[in-house]
Amino acid sequence: MTITRDSIAARYRALGYQKGWGFIACPEKRLYDAEVAIVGLNPGGGGADDAFVYSEVWDTPEGNAYFKQKWGKNGAETPVQGQVRAWHRVLGLSEDDTLCAQFIPFRSPDYARLGNQAEAIAFARELWTWVLDESPATLFITMGKLAGWHIADLLGGRLVAQLPTGWKRQMIDVYDSPSKRRVVAMPHPSRFTLFDRGAPSEIAEQSLRVAAHVEGRP
Repeated sequence: MTITRDSIAARYRALGYQKGWGFIACPEKRLYDAEVAIVGLNPGGGGADDAFVYSEVWDTPEGNAYFKQKWGKNGAETPVQGQVRAWHRVLGLSEDDTLCAQFIPFRSPDYARLGNQAEAIAFARELWTWVLDESPATLFITMGKLAGWHIADLLGGRLVAQLPTGWKRQMIDVYDSPSKRRVVAMPHPSRFTLFDRGAPSEIAEQSLRVAAHVEGRP
């Protein structure tokens, strides 16, 4: 099954969403050449106090949106953008090294307020079955545990480690698959500012490096 812009738009309309959708937060070519993917749960925004008019976004030709755009009020960046940039820094990745995309492309102020969640997840699994066939990525870092679990499940992966973050009981979940592809499910960066917060960041940084094979694991 091939997924296209029209595929997403058709399901968006069929499920009755009205806040726009977004899929790839970088140039589309990263889908076909990036070895690392950073995967959001679903695009945020569209709340009652959000005046921005969102559209349908298949990809972001101007570059990695976590670096190039400002999603906060009055032209500020959001905490998620800062945390995702920190993931790049910790792993020694440039903004052009990664495929950045959403697991569920349909926008909502937060996941709890996304309607038709079961249907959205079902479509997301169709979408990412296609992505996994097309992408050469061997490392998938997810924003939150839900997207991580589903991608690992699609890969036939199993949980192999849980690593500390320095934030109470929050852990980084690591899944390995028979195809040697790895999923690293992070606590969602919109809720947990693990990086760039002084000494506790050192624990999260070390765990992320270990989880991503940068150091500490064969």
